[in-house]
Amino acid sequence: MSDELTVHQLIELLPPRIWYLTSNGQDMWCRRPYGFLFSDGQAAEAFARAMGTGEQLFAIGLEASALVSDAVLAGLRNSAVTRLFLDPAIDPDSGDVHGKILRLAPLT
Repeated sequence: MSDELTVHQLIELLPPRIWYLTSNGQDMWCRRPYGFLFSDGQAAEAFARAMGTGEQLFAIGLEASALVSDAVLAGLRNSAVTRLFLDPAIDPDSGDVHGKILRLAPLT
């Protein structure tokens, strides 16, 4: 049995509206190879504060189906983002980020 998901299955895993962090209102803030997606904007901005990036990050929400468009996925791959954390958390003891990870398969 394959671990790969169809686009339809991926959309079903995501909340109807997905949030990401940005500093410019468009581009997703990431730590390559990781991108970070959230179920709500408040959680996204709390994560940004906890990461202590020193950047002025804010959350932008979009429909989950827009996230899995060919253009967005191609942009993530072109930016060397191959893994997306969904609702990540920061371990208070180690500072490590943990949570569900969605892997972007390379285009063949």
